[in-house]
Amino acid sequence: MTARRLGVQTMSVCAAPGYLKRHGRPKTLEDLSQHDAVVYGRNGVNKPWRFPDGQGGEQRITVQARLRFDDVETIMDAAVQGAGLAWLPRWLIAEHLRGGRLVEVLETQRPYDNEIYAVWPQSKHLTSKVRAAIDLLVARLPERLTDPSSR
Repeated sequence: MTARRLGVQTMSVCAAPGYLKRHGRPKTLEDLSQHDAVVYGRNGVNKPWRFPDGQGGEQRITVQARLRFDDVETIMDAAVQGAGLAWLPRWLIAEHLRGGRLVEVLETQRPYDNEIYAVWPQSKHLTSKVRAAIDLLVARLPERLTDPSSR
C-alpha cells in the first residue's frame, strides 16, 4: 500500500448558545458527562470523543447521547438547533461559529487532531481515475480543512 498525508482535521466541542443558556457551559472534560450530546455512531455504538492526554496519548470520553447519527452534517444541524453538545471538525463548524449559531466550549482543552491520509494499492501503473482522485485530494483537501470558504 502507498499512503500520502493530506492534512490535519482538528476536532472541537461546540453547542448552540440556547443550549448553553439552558444547561450551562462545561468547563472540564469531566463536565461533559452532565450534558446531552449529539454523537456519531453506527449499529447502536457511540464513537467516543477523543482528547489529548498531555502525554502523547489520548483520552476517550463517552458522553450521554441524546441523539445519534452517522452523518456529521446532521450532527451539526442538530447542535445548531440546540439538541446538545457535539464534537465536530472545525472546518465544518467554522461558518456557524462565525455566525454565532454555535459556540466552541472547552477552549482551554487542547483539541484533538486527526491526521488524514490517502491510501491506495501500490502499483507500477495506476489507473488514470485513481491518479486523478489522488491529485485532486492532494491539491484541494488541505485548503478545505483550514478555509471553509473554499468549499
